[in-house]
Amino acid sequence: MVVLSSISFPSEELQKITAICHYEERLLCTLLDLDDPDLSIIYVTALPIHPDIVSYYLSFTAEPESARARSMFVSVGDPSPRGLSEKVLEHPETLGELRSLITDPGRAFVLPFMVTEWEKRVGEELGLPLYGPLPEHASLGSKSGSRRIARRAAVPVLAGTEDVFTLDVLDDALARLRSAPHDPRSAVVKLNNGFSGQGNAILDLATLESPVDRSPTIFCAEEESWTSYKRKIEAEGAIVEELIRHPDATSPSVQLRIGPDSEVEVLSTHDQILGGPDGQVYLGCRFPARRDYRLEIQEHARRVAGILASEGVIGSFGIDFVVVPCDGGHETYLSEINLRMGGTTHPFLMAAGVTRGSYSESSGELLVDGRPIHYVASDNIKSPEYAGLEPARVLDALESSGLAFDPATKRGVTLHMLGALEGFGKLGALCIADSPEEADAMYERTEDLMDDVARSSRVTR
Repeated sequence: MVVLSSISFPSEELQKITAICHYEERLLCTLLDLDDPDLSIIYVTALPIHPDIVSYYLSFTAEPESARARSMFVSVGDPSPRGLSEKVLEHPETLGELRSLITDPGRAFVLPFMVTEWEKRVGEELGLPLYGPLPEHASLGSKSGSRRIARRAAVPVLAGTEDVFTLDVLDDALARLRSAPHDPRSAVVKLNNGFSGQGNAILDLATLESPVDRSPTIFCAEEESWTSYKRKIEAEGAIVEELIRHPDATSPSVQLRIGPDSEVEVLSTHDQILGGPDGQVYLGCRFPARRDYRLEIQEHARRVAGILASEGVIGSFGIDFVVVPCDGGHETYLSEINLRMGGTTHPFLMAAGVTRGSYSESSGELLVDGRPIHYVASDNIKSPEYAGLEPARVLDALESSGLAFDPATKRGVTLHMLGALEGFGKLGALCIADSPEEADAMYERTEDLMDDVARSSRVTR
């Protein structure tokens, strides 16, 4: 398995994310698959992975030395904020090294984070199939495509308009939304191919002006302006949707996989932890999604996945929803389809891997020794004070604190994106516990531990 964790979005979008080149480390959880003695993994990154980080992940396997012998790491040596696949294709020597490591091409494949023309070309250069949604399916997972697929699956969507490519059309769409019978108050414009909320812009319908670029606007990406945003709308399109501002609204997601035989598998559900303007930016997640709607969103997601399978989509992807309380119950709307892996993919793979748990679709729980577990995860534990910390020092402190994942109890904390510590003061954590409250408390203790380690390091220096 050639793991190609390339986040192949435009460079100007990737620059908005701190330590983006280290996000390639998030799929190191796939190393736990080396418990299968017939599997070898070639892991590709832009920068070399610190040996201590590799040893940390391999320590969760049943036979670490055997797993180490079947794991190979190839780095391009390019930290620029561009997709990894693009970099690989620019380096013939890297492609040659990868070809030399693939000993049985007939049984090999590429596992991509996402599939664009870049990943497709890497697969062609290596002569290997890709296990993921192909570039020709990309429009199905755009913001406009998501709304169309939802309607085909009879899954509700919020009031709005898709396929917006000019400011004139955007003006018309916002005017229609403002005059809707249920009197919506706010709108969000989403770029068709935006991710993590970075392509969103928020407008108050009461202060709306025409043309729209004269209206007070909150861009979720601080660097954005109407000058740059207009160009992106014209290039890739956008949608307009009602923005729900209910204090108890939630944004759960469902992770699925479609096999080569078109069989749909539900992998997990999460409640997303959101921040930024009006909660538009993804920060982390809690597993599982709330009991009162997790089976409902699973069913909605299955219907959508059935449509995608009929279109030839395979591989892993996620579907986001908005759940709004009303009249003692709730209303559920599809928000978007992400035809790629996402921020909820690696926490679940890691949790299932370290606990050896199994997902029960009938209950929406990850069962470990017959009991459900809960976790909270984030890629965004960060502080300038953490910059310069070595992974080994943090891992030792985690172990000494008693917070580290315990294979005996199958509870505790695992860390990820440790490569981003020294240069950026950033890392991620997965906190596995018996209840949501315990998981949250464990996460807070992990943040406190990081502050303590940083203070101790300053004293030492």
